Amino acid sequence: MTLTEDGVRFVSAASVSLEAFAAAFTSAFEGYPVDISVDATWLARRARYEQHDLVNSLVALDGAEAVGMAVLAARGTRGWVGGFGVVPARRGRGLGRRLMSELVERARAAGLRRLSLEVLAGNTAAIRLYEQAGMRVTRDLLVMERPAEWAAAPRGAVPQEAPAAELLEHFTRLHPEPPAWQREPAALLAANLLGLYLGARSRPRAYALVRHTSEGDTFLSDLAAADARQARAMCAALALPGRALRVQNEPERSPYVAPLLEHGFAEVLRQHEMTMEL
Repeated sequence: MTLTEDGVRFVSAASVSLEAFAAAFTSAFEGYPVDISVDATWLARRARYEQHDLVNSLVALDGAEAVGMAVLAARGTRGWVGGFGVVPARRGRGLGRRLMSELVERARAAGLRRLSLEVLAGNTAAIRLYEQAGMRVTRDLLVMERPAEWAAAPRGAVPQEAPAAELLEHFTRLHPEPPAWQREPAALLAANLLGLYLGARSRPRAYALVRHTSEGDTFLSDLAAADARQARAMCAALALPGRALRVQNEPERSPYVAPLLEHGFAEVLRQHEMTMEL
């Protein structure tokens, strides 16, 4: 536990219940441009997919009240901030800076050598805070959507199905641009995804890993292709009429960005990926 000069305590997220940590997460994102309201079930699923380190994640407490939180995830010597925030009443008063400093120290003590996160491109206050901590923008990641009513042109080749784990054997070959943390194999293998591919099953030219939700949406959890031509063929194959499609954190330099735009998708959010060496 770390005690700050104003009496706020930084405690390990592992020392509170998952319900309390989820409540702190929701409170810290109040007023955020994107509505974020989570519960323990959601947080447990995210922790499994993204390899959250709850021991080194933090909750900021003023007495019994949670006034901030920070999620640290780890894979090998790489760390990722899976959520960071301060409740509205405490913003702009230095708590975020102290919380970030404590998180960086926890990451170093855990043996991590690199730390990354994503931040909305328009969130200038958060970007400034992360820059003061030593982070720098390395690239942009796009959230893209296509409405359910989009009228598909006549589709190209019909994709074939294969287990996601089998297609992920070709992950490195078909990702000329490294993926975001949430779309690395460790996260994808933990999810229940439908695999679609073009080309020979033993050596696909492109693939898509798809997740359907009970709300009728479809997430393209991973898109892989060696070049824009193969990405364009995969986009043409993904007709999926009557379903809204969403792509999370597609790297701006990905061969898929232009083909997605050509096939009815629009950029709805842009995030900066920021990184620092520890």
